[in-house]
Amino acid sequence: MRQVRRMTSGFLLFLAVLSTVCTSTATAADVLEDLWYSIDIAGGRVGWQHSYVHVDGDERISKVTMEMALKRGQMSIEVAIESSWTSTVSGKPISAKMIQDMSMAKTIAKWTFQPDGIKILETSGGPPVTREVPLPDERWLLPYDAQKYFHERAKAGAQEISVKMMSPEIGPEVITVTYTRLRDEAMQVGDRTIPTTVWKMVNSATPQVPSTMWYSSDGVLVANETDLGFGVLRQKLSNKSEALQEPDAAPEVFYKLMVEPDQPIDDPWKARRVVMKVRTTDSTPLDLPSVGYQSIAGKSDDELTIVVDMDAPQPATAEEIVDEAYLGQSVMIDPQDEEIIRLRDQALSEVVDQSPIIRAEALRAFVLRYIEKKDLGTAFASSSEVARNRTGDCSEHGVLLAALLRSEGIPSRVVTGLVYVPGIGEQGQGAFGWHMWTQALIDGQWLDLDATLPVSFSGGHITTNTSALSQGTGSADMSGLVSLLGKIDIDVVRVDHE
Repeated sequence: MRQVRRMTSGFLLFLAVLSTVCTSTATAADVLEDLWYSIDIAGGRVGWQHSYVHVDGDERISKVTMEMALKRGQMSIEVAIESSWTSTVSGKPISAKMIQDMSMAKTIAKWTFQPDGIKILETSGGPPVTREVPLPDERWLLPYDAQKYFHERAKAGAQEISVKMMSPEIGPEVITVTYTRLRDEAMQVGDRTIPTTVWKMVNSATPQVPSTMWYSSDGVLVANETDLGFGVLRQKLSNKSEALQEPDAAPEVFYKLMVEPDQPIDDPWKARRVVMKVRTTDSTPLDLPSVGYQSIAGKSDDELTIVVDMDAPQPATAEEIVDEAYLGQSVMIDPQDEEIIRLRDQALSEVVDQSPIIRAEALRAFVLRYIEKKDLGTAFASSSEVARNRTGDCSEHGVLLAALLRSEGIPSRVVTGLVYVPGIGEQGQGAFGWHMWTQALIDGQWLDLDATLPVSFSGGHITTNTSALSQGTGSADMSGLVSLLGKIDIDVVRVDHE
């Protein structure tokens, strides 16, 4: 049984936000920007980015295209992200579009700006999901205008600059990007030495993952770096021919993120209660939830004592019980998709018992059987995609089960965290890998359900976050895990079996 970390979504959110801050203020006729960047991870070339802004009549069109390759175990994943904005020349938004293609998992989001709201159309392998939302009350800027504002404030000597923006990857909500001036520094780009100012950039969608950015005096982003746990991601100003050069061998990002505990968990699928101590290796604040079968029994500055007890689920909050998002429709979890409804009926065709717990477990077991190709080649497909192609890893099991539960009237959400897998790791003694599963809200309690396992759940899980996946691809909800990648130690204190 292959368990897969849920790094990818937080990582994609970071890339999406980067694509909104990589513009410049250069001008040449109707072309306002034409910049190429090379992308490295852990010192190896993995891809490129192209940022192009031009004026066509009364419209300004901004487009950022990014392509890169990663390796998950033995599977290679090619990632392509395209983000574009169309506006008036003065900066009034007309439309936006995001295409995210991740090896058999393609999501498209289109925004159309209207006088009193935003019409959103999203597709991801199934029927389109449409909705309308009101315009934000607060003022925000398009990516190109945000960078013009940043450049003007930086040129005026500001030491800290904040700008508000939006991104289809995150959803129709305003994020705040804050720059803090650090120092002046020369940057070598090819045979040129470019004087730059170095800034720390933090955005409110992924506040735990700051970036270091080098800007030239004319507002061009020369380079940026971000530590992603499995390696430093670096984008550096280049030219088209160099940026499009054949990449190096794709870096492996799966096994590097596994966490080997101090001792193995024997017979983990029968472990009903597990006590663990979890700490960060670099003093990063650790704040994990008491939710589902997990509770926090002790806490110090950088260490938590976690109890995972399958006989003592935590109660849902009053707000969660009435939250319509857990039964709602989104591009990632679509309980109204006819194919989802057909699979639900198929899964429950012989289940006479009307108990929600029995029916939830029947749906979980069905997902385990239904997904035939269980590998790492799909990064983050929607429930509609999985329903049709029967392919995926832990995240695909998680979203399909969540959609089936909602179609049955059982509120659900997905969970990101770690799962213990026997027989893996450098010593072959077992290790924790980043993972995704599902929770069902039944009788006022969140019950954990893992559709990748031969049992409903096991005590060898650690929850880091939960999400209804109600906005975009849900990346903002799961971004907190990025700051923990490669920075966790786990001690197994006690294991109680059935």
